[in-house]
Amino acid sequence: MGLLMSLQLIAVLKPHADWTIKNVYGGSPNKTDAKAYFAFNRGFAVADALFWGPLQIAGSIGMLMGERWGFLLALIGSVPFWYSAIPFFIWDRDLGFRQNTVTYWIFVWGMFPVFGIVEMVYCFVRLL
Repeated sequence: MGLLMSLQLIAVLKPHADWTIKNVYGGSPNKTDAKAYFAFNRGFAVADALFWGPLQIAGSIGMLMGERWGFLLALIGSVPFWYSAIPFFIWDRDLGFRQNTVTYWIFVWGMFPVFGIVEMVYCFVRLL
């Protein structure tokens, strides 16, 4: 989570930098409407760096301490991982970013919804 939050914080601070486009956003603003490309990616960067990232970190600390509030925060923090996979799925398809490769389906798109669902189930069971 710290790595994701760090990358998204870089995207908040330097949204138009070549390094950010290549290593954080992916794709290219030249292949689509640049304004929409940056708005979409910056929106997720701000949400991850300023809201979801801190929520996940606080939840992780609480879980490591064995506190119920930690599992509750992590349960809440699992939502964007599986929920945001749906707009990304449509966005990538419509803008031609989707690749029919194992790397794309597992590492680029698939790991986030799988992590979110596993985290959600684990935290829910622990709260019961």
